[in-house]
Amino acid sequence: MAAGTGKSRSRLIVWIGAILAAILALLVVITEVSKSLERTQAEVWRLNWGFDTPEPEQLERILAYPGRDHAQYSIARYSEEAVREMLAMPDWVSIESAAGYVSALIDAFMTDLQQWYPEDREKIAQLFEQHPPVFDEQDYYLVKNESDGDRLIAVLNPDLRTLYVLESYQ
Repeated sequence: MAAGTGKSRSRLIVWIGAILAAILALLVVITEVSKSLERTQAEVWRLNWGFDTPEPEQLERILAYPGRDHAQYSIARYSEEAVREMLAMPDWVSIESAAGYVSALIDAFMTDLQQWYPEDREKIAQLFEQHPPVFDEQDYYLVKNESDGDRLIAVLNPDLRTLYVLESYQ
């Protein structure tokens, strides 16, 4: 009887090992699939706005509010080559004499955020003070407005190799 118990125990160990190996394999597959499904920021801009950019070398999300009144402000930094690629795209408008207009768009974005999130009014103002979109007449911008009120404002500063993107969804 002792010999039969030994065989049963070794079978049990083999089964437990096989089950653990299957679970581990499943976790690896799930992890790899989820990684492949993650979208890069450039893909998100392309899908949501038709705004085609290279993938940034560095991306900093200054603020992000999920939910009904979703809003996000990001600063993306690019290589010189990527900036040249972006400048070749037809959507860009030279800021030239429109600096006041671009500033007003950014101010309106900040005001909207403060109205949607009054509890963060000071935090929002502080974040824009600490991380303002930096531009002058030699830089570029584009605005995409959707019929449902969604809006993208992008400001490209080629000298700094920096793109400032403000998105709001309503």
